[in-house]
Amino acid sequence: MGVVAELTGARMRRHPAGWLLLVLGVALALALPVLSAATGRIVAGQVLQNAVSQLPAGERTVVAAYGGTQDVARQRADDAAVRAGLARLTSLPVSAQMLFGEISDGAGVTYRLGGSDALSSQVRLTSGRLPSSCTPTRCEVVATGPASAPALDPALGLVIVGSAVRTDPLLLPGTFDPGPESYLLLASDPDALQRLSSLTRFPRGAGWVGAIDPARIAELGVPAYAELSRTVADGLALDVDTLVLAVPDDVLLREDARAATSQSRFALIGGAAAVLVLGFVLVAAAGLRRDHLEAAALLRRRGASRRTLRRFALAGSTTAVLCGALLGLALGSVAAYAAILRQAVHGDPGTQARLAVIDALPSVVVLGLAAVALTAAVLLWPSAREETAWHVVEAGAATSLLVAGLLAARGSVGAAAVGRDPLAGLLPVLVLLAAALLAARLWVPLAAWTSRHLPTGAVAARLAAASGVHRPLRTVVTVGFLTAAIGTVVFTGAYCATLQAGSADTAAFDVPADVRLTVGPNRADPVDVVADEPLPGRASPVLRTVAGVRSTVATGVAVALLGVEPAALADVPRWDRTVGASDSATLARELGGGAVPVAVGTPISDDATTLNIPMRSWTRTVDIGVDVIAWVGTPDGRERPVAMTLDSDLLTGSLPQLGPERRLIALTLRENPADATVHAHQVGEGGTSTELPAGRVVLGPAREASTGWRGWTSRTGDVAGTDDTLSIGYQLSGSQIVVRPTPRDRRPVPVVTDAATGALGATLRLDLGGSDAVEALVVATLPRFPTTGDRFVVADRAALASALDDLEPGSGRAHEVWASGDPALTSISTVAPYDSLTATTQAQRRADLESDAVSQGAGWLLVVASAVALAVGLLALVLLVVGERRDDEGELLAQEADGVSTSTLRRSLWLRAAGVALPALVAGTMAGLVLTRAVTSLVELSAGGAAPTPPLQPAVGAGWTSVVLLLGVTLALVVCGLAVARMLRSAWPARASAVPR
Repeated sequence: MGVVAELTGARMRRHPAGWLLLVLGVALALALPVLSAATGRIVAGQVLQNAVSQLPAGERTVVAAYGGTQDVARQRADDAAVRAGLARLTSLPVSAQMLFGEISDGAGVTYRLGGSDALSSQVRLTSGRLPSSCTPTRCEVVATGPASAPALDPALGLVIVGSAVRTDPLLLPGTFDPGPESYLLLASDPDALQRLSSLTRFPRGAGWVGAIDPARIAELGVPAYAELSRTVADGLALDVDTLVLAVPDDVLLREDARAATSQSRFALIGGAAAVLVLGFVLVAAAGLRRDHLEAAALLRRRGASRRTLRRFALAGSTTAVLCGALLGLALGSVAAYAAILRQAVHGDPGTQARLAVIDALPSVVVLGLAAVALTAAVLLWPSAREETAWHVVEAGAATSLLVAGLLAARGSVGAAAVGRDPLAGLLPVLVLLAAALLAARLWVPLAAWTSRHLPTGAVAARLAAASGVHRPLRTVVTVGFLTAAIGTVVFTGAYCATLQAGSADTAAFDVPADVRLTVGPNRADPVDVVADEPLPGRASPVLRTVAGVRSTVATGVAVALLGVEPAALADVPRWDRTVGASDSATLARELGGGAVPVAVGTPISDDATTLNIPMRSWTRTVDIGVDVIAWVGTPDGRERPVAMTLDSDLLTGSLPQLGPERRLIALTLRENPADATVHAHQVGEGGTSTELPAGRVVLGPAREASTGWRGWTSRTGDVAGTDDTLSIGYQLSGSQIVVRPTPRDRRPVPVVTDAATGALGATLRLDLGGSDAVEALVVATLPRFPTTGDRFVVADRAALASALDDLEPGSGRAHEVWASGDPALTSISTVAPYDSLTATTQAQRRADLESDAVSQGAGWLLVVASAVALAVGLLALVLLVVGERRDDEGELLAQEADGVSTSTLRRSLWLRAAGVALPALVAGTMAGLVLTRAVTSLVELSAGGAAPTPPLQPAVGAGWTSVVLLLGVTLALVVCGLAVARMLRSAWPARASAVPR
């Protein structure tokens, strides 16, 4: 072995360029697994930080709470046990706190009494001083809250020594929270406060509060931390009676699972790295094969055995790959350390970088062993069996395509199963490998055909093509490798663009306008606010509810029922990607074609403040009260009930101020709630039924209305309307009588549904929980619709509202607004009065998705992988030119002696590189695009690590990818040109043999 090692070292020292390129290429490719592991750790750390920061301030806590105790010894024992347990979960300070229930001062004012042993750091004094003592008969407190203080009973023993403002969200958080408006008295010794004799029998809660410790969570990992918190909770429950430990484990576990799922996407990059490593090994091994054959022939002449020759091949390949792996680990760890340090992830950056190297080590070892084996196989392959090598290439390509097809035939992989499915890691390997092998196999026939059709005067091009055909090994291996490298570049660029487009699609799906306004925290209604203060641009009210659709005789399914303005569909962005079928104009025509009669109601005078309807007559069968409700609405979807009271022979009610175009849209008759309760008791307690309230009421035309009652009718009552009278016969059996200006022959409402709902029938009954249902006619189906789930029904808002109001006036009211068409809408949430609403802008939603830690981590790694692929591709081209110059030295000298100029010979060397790069560019681009489409459709994972809604669609990113490829190929050819320009300058060639004699 000593002779083999010495000869191997001599070869490397004699011609180090090829070996150094092999080492550097392997190092760059093997650095990717380390960067992938480091990115996973960065993403996990940032997701944890974001999850904690997004929690309300009072919920970023570890809280141990119980009912408290007045026994001093028990207080001390409980305090020691709980603090020891919480110390395992957080290294941050823990404070003991307690809170009594509401206490009344006897004059109608209530207040709360609490305490904290860290009070001095949790409040800011505004007057007086902090409490200094607390005994069972006298306890000093500070006051916080409204200015009007309660009248404290002196018998309580509470002495206010100052006033303060709460500054620490960890003071009485979570279960201890007294509420923002509570008048609060705070003591500085919660244990002593519990022993206050005047409040012995008052309910109270006590416990310990500490802040969540992100560094401890990062150190242990979220699953281990959650398991530890369960262990601590179980132990404390045994030590302290009724104690409950509250830690936001669910939020942390959910975000950690999202980060872990997204890390599975990094297996895609790991697969591409595997192809790059093995491909570059092939390139380098092909370049070293000639030297190895000469050295092996020398060893055989000196009596070396086959075993010695195998050791000789393994020695060189192992040394080069091992050096490359060590260099790759070093480069990867340095890059990982810099990235972790720059992102300020919790934990020591050096430790995190070492852990990333450990995480990547199995992948590096496997790839390194495969590289050694592949290099040795290329060096040891018998020259007499070169034809067999082509069959191996063909078999490899066919096998890769077959396995890739079988994996793809199984269907897509959901976000939850990505980490456990081999598809994510194997698909890039198989597709890129198949493309590389096919390109390598087809290059020789293509070069031979090209050489036969080149003009006679193209001497440099003919020499380049002939050389590749006569000695194809190094050239075809380089073609295959460059195909894989370029495929990786195209894939990473196109997939990165696809993920970015997916974020834009999700934003458009969640917010299908410039801004989406929904009910605000104080219950402000968007339709009302927009009616009073019109929005810039185009605003459309949206009706949203839930309906049931019968799927079988006995069962039904719930669907999202949406009423939209047909004209608003034109403002939905990215329609083809967001909705996935049809077009907005066609859908608007199908929904709003005017086939459905809409009850517009009776116009009411704009200056009217009351509604007055004359009572012509009212006959009743039983003396049970019946309430009359008038409903007033506007075309934009606002509806209000008006309670009518009978004053002599006139029904009167106060009109709501809804602005112009008010209309009387319905009347309802229902049993008076008080009389209905008495009636129900009579039936329940007496066991016998009583006569139902029934009768007939005849009304005159409303004094404030411009028309009479002609056309008004009811689905459930005996109603006749003329210009002068409205006669309503009723019998109330628990439901109300709805009288509306609605045609009796109302046709079904045209709707668009999802495919599964549409398959239930051409007509649907939309059940909203009452005894009746809305009839709907399915005019089209769509794969999906913005702001809805898998099951949806979409209709024209006005038609749907009118149909809903036939069943229950007021149910057709819109509570949402979509607005588009003005740049000012992007900042509308900060403008009064819209700041009282919940405003979600599409631009902000997209920015949130793209700034997500998981999304940014995925994009960063894809860019790094693209850069590495370009770098090793450049090295492969340089290695090709250098190797061809060295191997063909004697032949080049003979050609020069035959009269070929050295400039022509140099140009032929450069054309060999171009003849490899350009076909590989075409094949690699095709492979990258195919791989992007396959991964997009088969791996259902968004940039943020969740199932994408709507599904991802390939976004080639032609501009970005073309620029990167053009720059990369141009740079490679320029570098090759520079290398070639220095060649063939000496008067005599160097010694052809690279084997030490």
